[in-house]
Amino acid sequence: MEAAWDLAPGPGAAAQARALTRRSLRRWRVTGPADVDDVVLIVDELVANAVVHGTGPVRLALRLEATRAGVRLTGEVGDGDPRAPGAPAGPPPVLEWSEAGRGLLLVASLATEFGTRPAPPGKAVWFTRDLDPLDAPALTADTPTG
Repeated sequence: MEAAWDLAPGPGAAAQARALTRRSLRRWRVTGPADVDDVVLIVDELVANAVVHGTGPVRLALRLEATRAGVRLTGEVGDGDPRAPGAPAGPPPVLEWSEAGRGLLLVASLATEFGTRPAPPGKAVWFTRDLDPLDAPALTADTPTG
């Protein structure tokens, strides 16, 4: 199963991405509250970063697929700036947490994997999340992804 959207780069992009992500996960029968909340937070952080630090339109794509280990969600947020984001530093001391600068640290903590790749004219930041098998939809390798 796949879904993709082009978002206008502005203050409403992250809210729109959260709503689209929740709607898609619900339609795909991803029901685990931890999985849904974590994926929505990952998408929110990556879209906000693309709006603040990137250029041009923001592209959000989600894909749900069966793997040998279970069900995996892959997400990707692209923008027109080819510069890759900096790697997150280790976690700051508890008293130094702030709103700014923690996005990629959250992504690294909540995603199974994440990284960047060139996506001319810019880049895409991708993540995967292995879903809780008790709360994930029943997909098989033969399940259509469209």
